Amino acid sequence: MEGRADAPPSKSYTHRALLAALLAGGVSLVENPLWSGDTLATLEAVERLGASVESRGRVARLSSPGAAGLSWTPCIDAAESGTTMRLVTAVASLLDRPVLVYGRGRLHRRPVRPLLEALAGLGVRYLASGCCPPHSVQGPAQSGSTKVDAWGSSQYLSALLILGAGLPGGLEVSVERLESRPYVDVTVRVLEAFGARVERSGYSWFRVAGGLRATRYRVPGDWSSAAPLLAAGALAGRVGVAGLDPGDPQPDRAVVEVLREAGARVRVSGSLVEAESTGRLEAFTACIRDSPDLAPLLAALAAPACGVSRICCADRLRLKESDRVEAVLDLLHRSRVEARLAEEPGMGLCIEVRGRCGRLPGGVAYSSHGDHRVAMAAALMGLASEKPVVVEPADVVAKSYPGFWEALRGLGVALAEG
Repeated sequence: MEGRADAPPSKSYTHRALLAALLAGGVSLVENPLWSGDTLATLEAVERLGASVESRGRVARLSSPGAAGLSWTPCIDAAESGTTMRLVTAVASLLDRPVLVYGRGRLHRRPVRPLLEALAGLGVRYLASGCCPPHSVQGPAQSGSTKVDAWGSSQYLSALLILGAGLPGGLEVSVERLESRPYVDVTVRVLEAFGARVERSGYSWFRVAGGLRATRYRVPGDWSSAAPLLAAGALAGRVGVAGLDPGDPQPDRAVVEVLREAGARVRVSGSLVEAESTGRLEAFTACIRDSPDLAPLLAALAAPACGVSRICCADRLRLKESDRVEAVLDLLHRSRVEARLAEEPGMGLCIEVRGRCGRLPGGVAYSSHGDHRVAMAAALMGLASEKPVVVEPADVVAKSYPGFWEALRGLGVALAEG
């Protein structure tokens, strides 16, 4: 396989830009948005909260009354999007009537309580039966200060920062145990682009003040969705992905260094990143504390590599769209690759993979476990296999990258729909 693809727009930035435009008021233009299952859930929430959206094409034109004029809605369906669920929960707390937030699938097993407890410190009342949705919030949230334990998800902090940008007096947040820190930098970058003022002391304290204004904002390319394409090049040919910013805070840009450690040729030239196979991959060690979405992809790289690879800092993988620890082990075991779990000092839970030092046998059916990242990793397993493989269900990639299969086809991968 060989070719070039454009990086799809960033899912993380699209979520945040839509909500910033909602709170800013006036007419904002969000250029190059990603329309996927997750971001469409946020778009629907933004509309239910009072924004009108005139286009869902390459430029979204949002007209909004702003944070002070949000419309009340009795319920918001976050579908299967954890980002939508958490960020919209905070925004809905600006309203003085209860709003129920719910979803489907594994969303009802994805935690939110630390965010609810932080909102309670701002005068918000909530009802929740446990750790996870469904739940309701009733504000209005008050300016002031609160604290949050963000070990389970950096989205708790991102949600509070977005809320603070919509509060007249702003918000101070003290933070405990923050994971996936770069996603907070993404949030800050979007809020500042819309006019918010953010002060901080590292990742332990933030103050955000409003002043959001309607703006024209362009969504950058998505490193998370580009990563499997680059891994495909490292496994089976040469692939270039255009439209990536090497200086962007998105944590999944770490894939570049992992591919290099694994022995692939990787070149970065401006916004173009190319990955090329050398015919042999070597074992590697990666801490995915900030980039858990890379875990399934890294397992696919480790499977044909020579030696024992270690995918570490994986403690939170069980809280994703699937139990990604079990999903990754399932992919590997179906590929006849030895893998085990181990606890490492300072590295937490590690998935140790003894690669086959050559191509996988293939000829198997992989379960995506209903998880978009696992489906993409299974496709990579197929590229490293002697015989074709089946991925089912395959359409779950629409959650983050609806064009994934067509991108592979455009790179020369033979695909058959079952």
